[in-house]
Amino acid sequence: MSSTTGFRARAARGAAIAVVATLASAGIALAAKQVKGATYVGHYKGAAQTVEAVSFKVSSNGRKVIDLSVQTPFKCNGGCGGVGTPTGGSARISRRGTFKVKLRIPAPGPGGKSEGTDTVTGTFHAHGKASGTVTSQFNGGSAGETKSWTASG
Repeated sequence: MSSTTGFRARAARGAAIAVVATLASAGIALAAKQVKGATYVGHYKGAAQTVEAVSFKVSSNGRKVIDLSVQTPFKCNGGCGGVGTPTGGSARISRRGTFKVKLRIPAPGPGGKSEGTDTVTGTFHAHGKASGTVTSQFNGGSAGETKSWTASG
């Protein structure tokens, strides 16, 4: 094989690798389906759709979830008195269209104390849809629960 033929084969192989890498990175960029500037509102699976359990906005550039608020999921056999609603959360949206954020559950009354945390995960889907989970964890480890949610934007 001449040096010219070998050079052409290496150049063709290098070009093929570059094309594959470009297509693969485009696929990752296209995987994120969040609607820029949209407000998403959703509910927990199995709950009444009239109860707003999750709400958030997507930033105008599509890179962040902002103004996130959730209804804290918890188990109660009576006498719990309710829990605070975490609000104002924000999280970076990955190239794959996912996000995760931990929010403080505010204690009732003044003082700014926290009763625990809600960890919110989410994935954006086509047609302005999103889904994820909210996992509550209370100080002392009691009554935490995970609920799945769906939302539309």
